[in-house]
Amino acid sequence: MSLSNLGLDAFLQIYREGTVQGAAKSLGLTPTAITQRVRSLEKDLNTTLFLRTKKGMLLTDAGKKLLQFAQAKEVMESDILSKISSEAYVSPITLRFSASTYYTYSKLLPIAEKLKTKYEHLYFDFDVDDNDNKIEKLKEGKTDFIIIPREAVPLEFDSKLLKKRKYVLVGGSHFKKSKEDPVIIDYAKNDPFTDMFFKKLKINHNQLKNRHYVNNTLMIPKLIEANLGVAVLDEEHFMQAKARYKIFDLYPSKFYEIEWAIVWMPRLEMPGYINDLVSEF
Repeated sequence: MSLSNLGLDAFLQIYREGTVQGAAKSLGLTPTAITQRVRSLEKDLNTTLFLRTKKGMLLTDAGKKLLQFAQAKEVMESDILSKISSEAYVSPITLRFSASTYYTYSKLLPIAEKLKTKYEHLYFDFDVDDNDNKIEKLKEGKTDFIIIPREAVPLEFDSKLLKKRKYVLVGGSHFKKSKEDPVIIDYAKNDPFTDMFFKKLKINHNQLKNRHYVNNTLMIPKLIEANLGVAVLDEEHFMQAKARYKIFDLYPSKFYEIEWAIVWMPRLEMPGYINDLVSEF
């Protein structure tokens, strides 16, 4: 069941499918009908919602703002219908998260497991992302919750501060004993975190230009144990990994702290499952 607006439904489906043809097929309509509905919506709003490109239909800034409303409307609609339906029907709801590898498996997965026991209609979509593009994903409606450093939280979003996390420099047995300059193991070439760590702690690393890269942070302890290089790890990750791998904190007296936050789009009303989710952090 849906308390639908035909133009808004067509708009959402174009966004999800990426093309007018895909939206038409999904809704069982002709492409012409889909186009007419969106044009009517654009006329009512006096704006343009999509740009046609070689990559498909892309949202304009106005389209991104409407998407936030449309997605919030879907959540509220499902919550209301579940309360008033005589058959106590509850529509399935998918919560989408974008967070680092370590935050996903150490925090989000246990929380999701707990929520699922209370809210059977909840489903989860985990976007494991160690890059710095999470804010754009939230703005574009590609995710519902992101976990980012506190200082990066935009003012227009709601957020909850999480506890500070410590980061340490970790190496294998070779680099624990050796005075030679180590090779750095990093997540990606465009990831500034390691350089920021060295700079904050005033550790000279300008000569360490050659690096190994691995786009899965859970694999880094294994590479460290193999003495391929050193890496900056979340202290909790390091403590768990050292029980399995022969790795060491190279500077026990030095660490870097970051305060993180879980961030989401503002909502007119917070459903119970979202309140429970946020309270788990």
